[in-house]
Amino acid sequence: MTGDRPRILVGIDGSEDGIRAARFGIGRAQSLDADLWFVNAVDDGVVTGGWGVIYDPTVLKEAGEAAVKQASDLAVAKGIPADRIRTDVAIGNPPSVLGEFSKEAEILVVGRRASTGLERMFVGSTSTSLVSAAHCPLVVISAASTPEVTGAFRTITVAMGGSGDTALRWACQEARRRESRVDVVHVVPYPPSGIASFLSSSTTQEKDWEQRVLTGLEKTIAPVRDQFSDVEVRVRSKRGVLADELIQESSQVDLLVLGVKSRPSMIVGGPVRAVLAHSSCPVALIGR
Repeated sequence: MTGDRPRILVGIDGSEDGIRAARFGIGRAQSLDADLWFVNAVDDGVVTGGWGVIYDPTVLKEAGEAAVKQASDLAVAKGIPADRIRTDVAIGNPPSVLGEFSKEAEILVVGRRASTGLERMFVGSTSTSLVSAAHCPLVVISAASTPEVTGAFRTITVAMGGSGDTALRWACQEARRRESRVDVVHVVPYPPSGIASFLSSSTTQEKDWEQRVLTGLEKTIAPVRDQFSDVEVRVRSKRGVLADELIQESSQVDLLVLGVKSRPSMIVGGPVRAVLAHSSCPVALIGR
């Protein structure tokens, strides 16, 4: 491996979703002429407890080495030169380990589920920790995604969230590489049931508000359109529950890009967690 090439960091745990993440990382490494870095992070919380040592670290390390070797062998079989692949097994808090390693990576790819310390990564506070800890874009491969088959829809959907235009710019770079288009989706929530009758008499004001939001989005998008003039960028508005609409979108696109709040105050709310749990395509989380 060399510092002259981009580096794709993949969290490996021996699970099926971990292999999905490896396949996604392999495909990206091939398209970017990048190096691959497979890391197994063993949660030190499962090694010791209040009564002392629970699991033998040597056994866990051996399992981790077997997992990264499986991923490395797959990469070699796919045509990645062995000298372009690095493998590491580290015992420690997985978000902290991968977050530190991500300082040297172009992107971090992980599976949604896991059979070891990564098992809780996208449930509760651990998921928040990884998103906050990552120093590069994070891509999550869900159980329903098919990362080996990319480009079928030629579409990337973006929900910009709290990332300003950062998520959109990243999505446009991806779209340019994939020769795809970008759809910016704005989800308008349903009015609270208690004031539904009031809003029914204020339909005009509600539509005016929605139009103002879309106009503001267009202003934010305009400079990005100018920078990526070769990429088609569309803006669409949908009414519904944010998580439900994005999950539905995920079944019709190649990649779902979610803008999230910046470190150190990054908060992964319920909608993002729901999308990570149920998305039918890979999900990229992009902060400022």
